[in-house]
Amino acid sequence: MLQAIWFIIRLGLLVFAVAWVIEHPGTVVINIEPYEIKTSTAVLIFAFVFIAVIFALLYRFYRAFISVPANVRKYKKAKNKENGYLAVTKGLAAVAAGDKNTALKHANRAKKLLPDAALTSLLSAQAALLNNDSTTAQREFEALLDDKEASFFGIRGIINLANKEQDSEKFAYIMQKAEELAPKQSWISEQLFEFQARNHDWNKAEQSLMKAVKLKAINRKDAAKHRQAILIAKAIEAEKQGFLSQALNFAKKAYKIDINFIPATITYARLLHEGNKNRHAIKVIEKTWSNFQHPELVELWLEIMPPIKRKNAELDVKKEYEYQWAYRLYKLVPFGKISNDMMGSAAMKAGKLNEAREFFKLSGNYKKLAKLEIEDGNNETKARKWLEMASDKQEKQNWVCLSCGYISKNWEAVCDSCSAFNQFEWTMPQNHYQGYFKNSNLSYRNNSTSPVLEPPNVA
Repeated sequence: MLQAIWFIIRLGLLVFAVAWVIEHPGTVVINIEPYEIKTSTAVLIFAFVFIAVIFALLYRFYRAFISVPANVRKYKKAKNKENGYLAVTKGLAAVAAGDKNTALKHANRAKKLLPDAALTSLLSAQAALLNNDSTTAQREFEALLDDKEASFFGIRGIINLANKEQDSEKFAYIMQKAEELAPKQSWISEQLFEFQARNHDWNKAEQSLMKAVKLKAINRKDAAKHRQAILIAKAIEAEKQGFLSQALNFAKKAYKIDINFIPATITYARLLHEGNKNRHAIKVIEKTWSNFQHPELVELWLEIMPPIKRKNAELDVKKEYEYQWAYRLYKLVPFGKISNDMMGSAAMKAGKLNEAREFFKLSGNYKKLAKLEIEDGNNETKARKWLEMASDKQEKQNWVCLSCGYISKNWEAVCDSCSAFNQFEWTMPQNHYQGYFKNSNLSYRNNSTSPVLEPPNVA
């Protein structure tokens, strides 16, 4: 709108000037000896304007002529830039498709056309990785560090290279630099946490975990499980160093996060037992046992059994005492597979072979049934039958690393095979499913008519 108004104003001024010249004609005399030029004012003004226009056109032609080489160079540069980005696009597509030869071809072309572009270095690095040329990839990723906008890609590439080469020192250095350059990047906190956890740097790992949760790189549910694993590991290390009070404090915190996580319960109850706090240890085991039965709980339960009060008690009395101590735990979950197996072992040890047979049948422990038949009259035929049934059964549960399938006798915070953190689960080796394993609620009950004594009092 303003431009239109300004144009009308200028047009009006021009019309006014022309009209004024027409209304005020005059004569202009130019005397240059021996010549004399005489003309009107309007003609002189027209001649002046015409000459000015001619000179302006000549000047513009001159400027256009001398700028031809620069325009050619500019056009060539723009064309190279266009072809370079086209090569980068095709190269990245080849990288995504896994075509290493095509990726390398386009990377080399892009390097010639766009030698200083960050995308060119990124493509060259990715093409080098496809061709297993880690040296070139490292050089290209380092070149990206000098670019403020693309330094992030360089950091990530170097981190992945260091991780792949298992270079702990390089990985730690680049991770620290990455945090300085991009402190709010969630994936950096997540990878830093995993690195510190794999290297048993528990205090720093716990700090990085909290930061990863804050940046929403790890959800709170998974973070709670990871923190529980860290606390258990810290408790075990503190115990090895002789700091039992500190170890017990860590174990207690871990236990409170999830009382059904067996490593936390075992560690906490064992440390309570070592600190002569058996009454508390018994309550801890009983509380977890009601939700989740586990063989390690049975072992610890038998270990913390209070001593019999009767001095010089006969062997049969001691065996019956042990049997009743096992029954105290059994009656909390009398239908569980582990419960029946525990009672079968206790009954067998106490000489109650018929009861033991029934318990083992309910638990499905055919190997112990075979052993029992040998002990009860040396019945090899029945023992062979039970062993044949045992061979058809699935593998028993173990601590299995869900990352690599490694089987461990005990739970570990870090897998000895693949260094994965907090990946051990109590499961079948062939069934690497997530989540805690819980025994199914069987409908079996103990129908034994043998009198059951009251569990021993806890001192």
